Parts: sequence; structure tokens; C-alpha cells
Amino acid sequence: MYVDVEVRTPKGRVDVVMRTIHTLYVIELKLDKSADSALAQINLKNYPERFVLCGLPVVKVGINFDSESHTLSDWIIEG
Repeated sequence: MYVDVEVRTPKGRVDVVMRTIHTLYVIELKLDKSADSALAQINLKNYPERFVLCGLPVVKVGINFDSESHTLSDWIIEG
């Protein structure tokens, strides 16, 4: 497994990219917002486009952390 953080793309930076043998995960993290807004950023900036040449299926993950409870408040997995 390979994990990289703050991966630069022509349209911004992906918070986390994780590559396994079978799948590539594009993960956007938010604090006190929503998983929807994290996933919207992935889609708006078309982050997966940069990784198309790797030939792996791409799974998009939006995660929101809640600073008050110090936990994950919600997440969305698409792909």
C-alpha cells in the first residue's frame, strides 16, 4: 500500500491519496463542515483525473471531523 498526503494537481491539492494493489482512493478531509462539501471539492476540482493513467478504479472519500467531539462526524464513499 502507498499513501501520500497533500498531492498537488493542476487544480489544487488532494489531502490524501492511497493506492492499493486493486484500488486508488482520493480522500478529502474537512473540519467542522460536511462530508458532502469534501466530496463536492473532489468533484469540482476533478482530482481523480490526475490519476486516470494508473489504470486503477478510483474511489472518492469525503470525511468531516468534528472539533467539538474530536471524532468523525460523517463520511461519504463514492465509487
